Amino acid sequence: MKYDVVVIGSGPAGSVTARFAAEAGAKVLIVERRTEVGVPVLCGEGISQKVDNFKILEGKRWIATKMEGARIFSPNGTHITLSAEFAGSETGYVVYRDIFDQELARGAVKKGAEIMLNTCALDLLKKDGKIKGVRAQHFNEKLEIEADVVVGADGVESRVGKWAGIQTTLKPYDLETCVQYTLTNIEWDSPYCDFFLGKHVAPGGYVWVFPKGKDVANVGIGILASLSESGKALQLLDRFIAARPELKKGEPLRVITGADPVGEPIQSVKDNLLLVGDAARQVDPITGGGLMSSIEAGKYAGETIGKAVEKQKFDQQTLSEYESLWKKAFGKKLHRNYVAKEIMLDMEDKTLDMLADSLKDYKFEEFSTLSIIKALVTKHPSLLMKLTPLMKLARS
Repeated sequence: MKYDVVVIGSGPAGSVTARFAAEAGAKVLIVERRTEVGVPVLCGEGISQKVDNFKILEGKRWIATKMEGARIFSPNGTHITLSAEFAGSETGYVVYRDIFDQELARGAVKKGAEIMLNTCALDLLKKDGKIKGVRAQHFNEKLEIEADVVVGADGVESRVGKWAGIQTTLKPYDLETCVQYTLTNIEWDSPYCDFFLGKHVAPGGYVWVFPKGKDVANVGIGILASLSESGKALQLLDRFIAARPELKKGEPLRVITGADPVGEPIQSVKDNLLLVGDAARQVDPITGGGLMSSIEAGKYAGETIGKAVEKQKFDQQTLSEYESLWKKAFGKKLHRNYVAKEIMLDMEDKTLDMLADSLKDYKFEEFSTLSIIKALVTKHPSLLMKLTPLMKLARS
């Protein structure tokens, strides 16, 4: 078995990479350990409407709800409302993630990519110290799949990255422990995706409510692993639901658990190898959302691979165009939000309430990190020292 590129993982990062690589003329294989693309769902299922700009999805059957924006609730219930344009990469659409992933994979296949399901990557295939593909198991058959480029799109703490010598293990303070119900029989008929903050609500994270129809919503929680213990996330989520009349009569259609990286990105390129999406930690450290950045990074990865195949050059220098592109597009934002996350972790609930009260009437048509910081410091000069690192990043 010989391909130009083998992609490990059929999630959005993997499928989009495969699509653009195939479109550029590369012979592409997607290897997926699951028996069905997109199942089980491990996601809050929110994404920015900017996904439409990429023109990689046909029809609208992957959309559950189109949202007007987001509301962020401080511990005392004060909320800030953001329009969809400024609400970040997790709001705009709430999707059916299984259908969403399958549509992206279908798009890759239409461009010429192949998919092998129920196929587990076991290790990198190396010759003379160079990466030359992957060793895999398809059902009970052991395979050696040769490829000039291997793409690790295999999620949190990527095994592909580890095999290549990249440190992909996350520290507890850079990892969120997550639980989510899809609840039915609720009364949460809101045009917004809602986020709830507070040390007693979700230490180091937040609770989210993403509507999927008049009486259905994803209700989940993410808490920092360093502030967690066994069963704590589920306990806090159940307490949140029980305290809200609109939710407490709900019954679960689905419950999922998982982990989400909220650290800074890691090395994403080596000779003959790329990491994309969660595997490269291309995730917003504040929200834990990575769908939009995975898609954008996948486009850059696929296009870079296409050029490498044309030149028949697969060294780190050639493939580093991919890393340059994604860092230019959203690398500064991820770093800035990581700094913001660290600052927010030190804030008491009363400080979050104060910030929300300061911003609840803010004109977000003029939204920018720098303008928000200026507004906060003008009203609360005591925050100047704490917010100075963010201000410097926003100006750079």
